Parts: sequence; structure tokens; C-alpha cells
Amino acid sequence: MRFLREIIGHERIVTALTNAMVYERVAHAYLFAGPEGVGKETTALAFVRALMCSRPERGDACGKCRECRQVESRNHPDLNLLQPSGATIKIDQIRSVLRLVNYKSYQGGRKVYLVRRAEAMTAEAANCLLMTLEAPPENTVFILLSSRPWAMLPTVLSRCQQYHFKKIPVAGLVDHLVNRHGFNGKDARLYASLSGGSLGKALAWAAGTFQEDRNLGLELAEKLSGAGLAEAMETAEKISISRDKVFTVLDMLSCWYRDVLVFRETGTEVALFNRDRTEALAGSAQRYETGRLVEIIESIEATRNKIEANANTRLAVEALFLQLTGSDFGNN
Repeated sequence: MRFLREIIGHERIVTALTNAMVYERVAHAYLFAGPEGVGKETTALAFVRALMCSRPERGDACGKCRECRQVESRNHPDLNLLQPSGATIKIDQIRSVLRLVNYKSYQGGRKVYLVRRAEAMTAEAANCLLMTLEAPPENTVFILLSSRPWAMLPTVLSRCQQYHFKKIPVAGLVDHLVNRHGFNGKDARLYASLSGGSLGKALAWAAGTFQEDRNLGLELAEKLSGAGLAEAMETAEKISISRDKVFTVLDMLSCWYRDVLVFRETGTEVALFNRDRTEALAGSAQRYETGRLVEIIESIEATRNKIEANANTRLAVEALFLQLTGSDFGNN
């Protein structure tokens, strides 16, 4: 688990949270909003550690006290984690948590409630939580995490101090991967460029099956460009077995078509992510018009948004793959 001082790419937010600790201006409710994988939960847990630390240092956790160790191992009795049960956070889940709100903390410090995917609360659950947010008990802090804050009740949002997380710039990720994790510059740039502004994703790819996943995505782009209806549907069925695999494939497809578009418009490899595939990119750039590439990239992003909003994964992927074959849009 990280300290606040170790968070990269969100310095303004970290400064605000640290100052809230130093000057004893901690709010009763926070919303950490932003795209998946950009560090919302990492920052939230670092903040939780600081909030519950018995000997904070300059607004950050000491990392040595019992409370810090308990938060790190997720067994602090005053830390409550809440996440969807199935597709939603139900009112019974909120009620179960709120029964604890008016009791004193077990260890004499703050009580913290961390809500993952807060946008998944049903209307009933959100209204139930709202009653507590309007009259919060002393030394109680709620931290709501959401990649889709626009799907939350405005009344809940209005009761929270809001911080919006953005994707970490590629240059910042490259610097961190090189200086903190020992990657060479070439690999660091590749992982950073393909990570979508997420340090966690960059590190996961570096430690996992990155080349295998990338090859799958690039082979899929080539395959679908000449596929028929039946083949597209069959491919979608295979990919959709794993939701995580779907997101990986979408990332790789988006990056590939983005590179095709860039190469078509510039004719150079300077701004490409997949620089080691320049020859293949050049071939693809000759087969697509600019408008078609823009449509493809927008469709991939729309598919990701639908799946994140709990649309049927297989149906969403099928629709996208049909578009990539040209069955829907048609090649320009």
C-alpha cells in the first residue's frame, strides 16, 4: 500500500488531502471520480491510511503504528469496505453498514467507509446513504469511488468534496517506470503509452502477458478487417468469456487503430505507440480512410463505456466486431 507522498500524477489532489490532514479540515464525505485504472482507489487507500494513523507525519501516514499496519492488511475494525453485490449496491448493504455509523470507533480514532463503484448504488440505496451524509456523525469519513459520477444522484454528489482524477501523462509514467522500477526507456515508453494513463495497468502489463495480449489484439484487427458475419460472431463469443480479456483487447485495438490513423496523417513513426510494427501499420493505413478510422476508434470507446455501465458484454462485443468487419459502417 502506498503513502500519499508516493502517489504520482495527481499532485494537486494529494496536496489538498495532505493539507486537510495538517490543518484538521477533513471533510465528512469525499468523491474520487475518474476513469478506471488512473489511481483513484490507490489514492483513497493512502488517504485512509493517513486518516487512521495514530502518528501522522506532515499529513501522511507514518507506516509504523498499529493502525497503519491494520489498514495495510485490511483488518482495521473501523475501516469498512463496500462494493456491489452483483451489478448493484443494494439498500440492504447500505443499511447494514449504516447500523455501525452511530457507534463509537473500536480504537478511538476515525471510522472510514470506502465505497467502490458508488454509481452502482440503487436509487433506494443512494437515498438511504444521503440521510447519513446530511447529518454525519463526528469522526466519520465516507470516500466514494466512481468512474461514472454522472450516474449518481446529484444530492449525494452535493454532499461530497469532489476530486476528479485524470489520466497520468505518458511522460510522467515513463519517468516513474524508469526511475522507480528500473525499466529501460524503450520498454517504459511502450508500457506507458499503451496503459491509457494508468500506472497500475502499465505495471501489470510489464509483469504479465503483455506481448501475448498485444499480439492477440493486433491479430484480431487484421482478422476482422476481412471477416464475415459468422466469423465475427464466433470471435466475439470467444473473446467475451472473460470481461478482463475484453477490456485488454479493446485497449489494444484502440491503440492500434489510433496508430494507423496517426501514420496515415503523418507518414512517420515519431508519434506511434507500436513503433516496432511500422510496416504493418503502413499497410493498414493504405486500406482505411481517415473518417473510417475515426469511426472505429469512437466505436471501441463507446463499447468500453457500455460494458463499464453493465451492458451485456457479449452483445456489445458482437456489435463492435460487426462494425469492424464493415457489416455496419462499410469501408469508405
